[in-house]
Amino acid sequence: MAIHSTTASMLKESLSELLYAAKFCAEYRKDCDVWGKFKTGGCLGFPAAILLFSIVDSIGSYFRGNKNIEITIDSKPTLIKGTGSEHFKILNSKYFNQDLSGDCIEALYAKFRSLLVHNSVIGKNTSMNISNRGYGGPFQEKTIKTEKIYYIYINEFCDLCEKAINEFIKDIDSIVPISKQGKNFH
Repeated sequence: MAIHSTTASMLKESLSELLYAAKFCAEYRKDCDVWGKFKTGGCLGFPAAILLFSIVDSIGSYFRGNKNIEITIDSKPTLIKGTGSEHFKILNSKYFNQDLSGDCIEALYAKFRSLLVHNSVIGKNTSMNISNRGYGGPFQEKTIKTEKIYYIYINEFCDLCEKAINEFIKDIDSIVPISKQGKNFH
């Protein structure tokens, strides 16, 4: 870690570090000597997801109140107005290029990000998997019987965050200084 004089320069380092650590977790494979019955062959999905959702949350936070970013949810233009799940609206921006429903964005925040960070679990009717290569993006919402089931795929989520970070870094020096966090950097 370096010493930084601006929020933007620190973000360039921290976002890259978060992504690197998430990829490490995604590439790691559990073996039975260490993990026993707990998903031998799986990746370190819980810490990977925490890191990846932190990237989403972080990027979204720098657009709170910014009227110059285009975000559409449920066919309506919207702004990131506050904290928490509001930051996850950034998923439907040019940085992440998703077209998620408002319900899905809320579920990702409530059932994955918040529960993982605060309780080390994911919510009811959710699933995390290593990969879904060739069968869709990092987030999927399916209705089974009458219940919605939400899926995240760690490898695709890593790829998505890498693209988002690369796009965000192009704009970081103009976006971050006008953000609340950038203005309050001490």
